[in-house]
Amino acid sequence: MLRGRAATELRARGQMLVLFALVLPVVLLAVGLVIDGGNALAERRSAQNASDFGALAGARIVAVWIDGDTNNGTDANVQAAISNAVTANAGATVTFGSPDGPRYIRDDGTLMAYVGAGSIPVGATGVQVPASRTWRPFVLGIAGMNSWTASATATAKGGFSLAGPQPGTLFPLGVAQAFFATYPFCSGPISANPADPCYPQHLTSGNLNVPGGFGWLKFGCDGYGLGQEAPANIGGCDNDRPFLQDEIGPPSKTYGCCLGIDTPGLDQIGSLPGNKVSADCSYYIDNELTVTVPIWDTAGGTGSNGWYHIVGYTGFQLTKCTGGKDVEGVWRKPFFTGPVTTVRPGTGVPVALGVQLIK
Repeated sequence: MLRGRAATELRARGQMLVLFALVLPVVLLAVGLVIDGGNALAERRSAQNASDFGALAGARIVAVWIDGDTNNGTDANVQAAISNAVTANAGATVTFGSPDGPRYIRDDGTLMAYVGAGSIPVGATGVQVPASRTWRPFVLGIAGMNSWTASATATAKGGFSLAGPQPGTLFPLGVAQAFFATYPFCSGPISANPADPCYPQHLTSGNLNVPGGFGWLKFGCDGYGLGQEAPANIGGCDNDRPFLQDEIGPPSKTYGCCLGIDTPGLDQIGSLPGNKVSADCSYYIDNELTVTVPIWDTAGGTGSNGWYHIVGYTGFQLTKCTGGKDVEGVWRKPFFTGPVTTVRPGTGVPVALGVQLIK
């Protein structure tokens, strides 16, 4: 009797082993699709980011060319800008000159010559940038799939800006208007010659409207305390070092600032007291990035209720940021993200350049 039962159990175990052997590949395939499918979506997003950043970087150089600067607005600089942006932002691949390589576009979006052919073609207003990322699947690689590629394409236009910087694109540092009346803007590489416009200028925190004055700003506030009309000055803006560092990146919102120039209540932003600031700007310095910063002409309030009156924006490249107390950098031509036109506005004032991601 025991022998018969043992034989039956043995046969059942054998059947389970066979069934397990049949089901295991299906389970592995399902797990592989989940894991590698998720990776594929992430890689596709990274490829799209690379295309977006590359197109905006290339369109920026095209805008400089449209503005008449043929020293910096060159085909070689367009190619370099796209390459640097793609590599820095996603580590993706872009192949110049190939059938899928970056190309210039006309105002209506039709394709023109390849980027890297030697010159920016007449009539160009932007670029189209395809990018891709290739990786080895984690699980499906066991089944012989050794590589997987995700591709994306983005198109951006450049020209004269029709709009100021959008919320969330500003760096939390304001520079005194007097700085821009004293120093010329820099259009070339950083220089070690003090007589060169691209020689970094030293700024000092806490000064009012003097050539070397700058202030750290209170982005991301949910309350008042920015010097607006009642119910003003009831708090909502921290004054500590972690608060400032969280806003560098750039901030997700700019409460109380830059929603309208010369619009009462919307053209002011709170200042961080000079003895409370500390900042790590190494990412911007190491990558030689130009950030968009507000320009202010007057200040008011005291301590945590201090504020600056915003009168415009500009591009500023940081070259040194010692703990937030002292900043060095150069003024770059104002450059905004938003709607653009190839026709220079006849306002008689300095014209900002811009880029626009159209698809």
